[in-house]
Formats: sequence, structure tokens, C-alpha cells
Amino acid sequence: MSERIRDARERCGLSQADLARAASMHPSYVSHLERGVRGPGDGALERLARALGVTTTYLEQGERSPAYVASEASVVRARQLVRAGRAREAVTELETVDLDALDVDQAARVLLARSEALDLAGDLEASARLLVETTRLLTQGHRPQRAAYAATRLVMALTEADDLHAAVRVGEEQLAALAQGAAGTDEIFRLESTLVWAYVARGDVTYARVRGTDLLSRALVHGSARAVWSVHWNLAFVDDALGDAQDALAHLHAALALAGGAEADRDVPRLRLDLAHLLLAVVPARPREALLELDAAGTALEVGESRVELARSATIRSRALLMLGDHRAALSHASRAVEMLSSGERRDAAAAHEALGDALLASGERTAAIKAYRQVADRLDLVPAGRPSAVAWRRVGDRLRAAGDDRARVAEAYRRALDGAGVGTTRR
Repeated sequence: MSERIRDARERCGLSQADLARAASMHPSYVSHLERGVRGPGDGALERLARALGVTTTYLEQGERSPAYVASEASVVRARQLVRAGRAREAVTELETVDLDALDVDQAARVLLARSEALDLAGDLEASARLLVETTRLLTQGHRPQRAAYAATRLVMALTEADDLHAAVRVGEEQLAALAQGAAGTDEIFRLESTLVWAYVARGDVTYARVRGTDLLSRALVHGSARAVWSVHWNLAFVDDALGDAQDALAHLHAALALAGGAEADRDVPRLRLDLAHLLLAVVPARPREALLELDAAGTALEVGESRVELARSATIRSRALLMLGDHRAALSHASRAVEMLSSGERRDAAAAHEALGDALLASGERTAAIKAYRQVADRLDLVPAGRPSAVAWRRVGDRLRAAGDDRARVAEAYRRALDGAGVGTTRR
């Protein structure tokens, strides 16, 4: 028990004097408890547990407690269900865990697993709600670094769900709340760089560039290599949104160089996906290099078994293969991407349907291509006005026109592009 008290106190970032004040004890009593000289009575044990954000059962039994063992077994079973493509069942499995019987760290572990399963099941709103709860739990439990990690996941979920104003608001609130406790850590740099991405998605691209450039300057002085490459990564989104594909590519190459190609790190294959995407956006496009990046990320993505990431990989691969003239393979990969994103509403689904439409059109299937492009337009209705939406609507308009859709629908797409760019139009 003495070791668990000390470990829990250190995880909270508390000194013995801090813990003594929080638990209404004398500092020397806390010192005796941690050295095993004395054992706490029931009342003292309860006060310690409250101050440390753990349960009395955890302090008494640690990871051997029945509740901890059962929760860990549920997490393992949930992971197996997710790997089998049964994310909804994984959610149900984790809902049975009694969180009140767990310490802060294990409860947060379960909640994070549930939020990820909900994400994979296509329920981004429910995933975001759980991440709000997780962030609050870790903040109240004096875990600022882990709270910053959960807050980063929350901003990402809200952005993916196109609740962009909420993503920016929540990101700023959490950054202000956690800046002191997690100052200078990788987690706080990543939270702010993810917030930059949310600003880009919302259309505040110029502000995002100013904010991101300042963040990079601070990360180079105070951050680790991981913090710096996280900022480079998100600055690539800024440059891409501004149409500076070459600069965006330079940021991603810098990020990948700093990451060191550690494919076991889940972020590295995701970084390669973004690099492959941009290799197709530069002029001239470099599809063969893009395919090499996808191949390098492939094994890690398969092991991670995230349908969202696998679908994005299939979408990018389809576009690269289409550039190389392999229409049949492009159609196969695009169809796979659309199928994997069939449940829930995700930003990635628009890109998958666009790739499918392109492959269908190249194969001479105009009617089916128009249907796919209309699916893109339906999803863009959820994206707020701004330069990113203007570019996306322009692409839809170009594709609907090339596929031979009716003029009114093509004109509507171009009107939406002008609206996104802030150019007023009048309907006739």
C-alpha cells in the first residue's frame, strides 16, 4: 500500500505536503505512510483516495483488485472485437465496466477504449461526449498530461464530426486550463497543434498560419523532437489549405525525418498517409512515390485495424492508381474505401466517394459516377463555409460537369464554391 500511495501521489504531481493538505493530514503522517512505518485507518484511507483520485480498493489491492482485473479483461475483449470488425459489440462490452470501482488512470483507459470503439462504429458524437468525460476525469484527478492527450482526441473527434466551432472552443478552453500543469510537454504542444488543424478545417486559415508559425518557434526552443514534428505535421494542413502544396510537402518531410520512421508509433503511418495525399496534389503529381509511402504504412495500418485509416489509405491508393492508368484497381480500392466508411458521417467519406466517382467516370460509367459525386455534395453540406469548402465545392462542380449532370446541379455546386470563398451570389 505504501508504494501505491507514493506512486499515485507522483502521478498526480503532488508533493507530500500537497497531499497532506488535500487529505487533511500532517505531512509527517504522509511520509510515514509512504515509508510503510504506519498504515492508514479507514477514515484516513478514504481521504487519501479522494485526494489521489483513486479508490480505497485500489490502494488496498492495486491491480489485483477484482474490479481492476475485470476491467482489464473487458478492454482486452473489446480490442479483439474491434479487430474482428465488431466495434458496436466492443462498446457494449466496455459499458459493463464499473468505473466507480477503478482509479482515475484505469477508468480513463476504459473510457478512451470506449470512445475509440464508438469512433470506429461511426458514432462520433457519442465518442466526443465520452472524451469530454475523460478529459474532465483526468483534469480533476491531477493528470494534466493525460488530460491534454484526451483533450487532443476530443478536438480531433469534434473536427471529424464537423462540429468545428465546438472543436475550436473546446480546444482553446482545454489549452487554457491545462497549459500550466502540462506546460512544455509533448501533449500540450500536440493539443495546440491539433487546435491549429481545427482552425484550418473551420476556414480560419490565415489565423491558423500565424498561430502555427508561432507555435513552431516555441516548440523548437522548448519542445521535444516529437513536439516539433507534431507542429510541422499540422502546419502542412495550413499550407495545403492555402494551396501551397510544395510548402506543405516540406513540412511533412520534416515531420517524418524527425519522427525517424518509427512505424510502431501509430502516428507515423498516419503521417505517411498525409504525405502520400500531398504527393498527389503537387504539380506534377508523384503517384509512384505516393504508393511507396502507402506501402510503408501498410503493415502498421493493418495491425492497427482502424477502418477510418484503412479507408483513407484505400482512397489515396485509388487516386494514385488512376493517375497511373490502372482504372480497374482504382475502382476496387475506392469501392473498398466507401464500404468501410458506410456507417456514420465522417469527413473522410466525401473523399472516398469522390475517388469512386473518378474511377467510375474513367471506366465510362457516367451514371454511377454522377451518383457518387452527388454523395460528395451531400456530405459537403455539413462543412462550414471557408476556403477548404470552396475548393471542395469547386471540385464537385468540375466533376459533375465532366460527368454530364444537369446544369442546375452543376451551377449550384459552383454557387456554393463562391459562397465558401466569401463571394456573394444571387440565385435566379
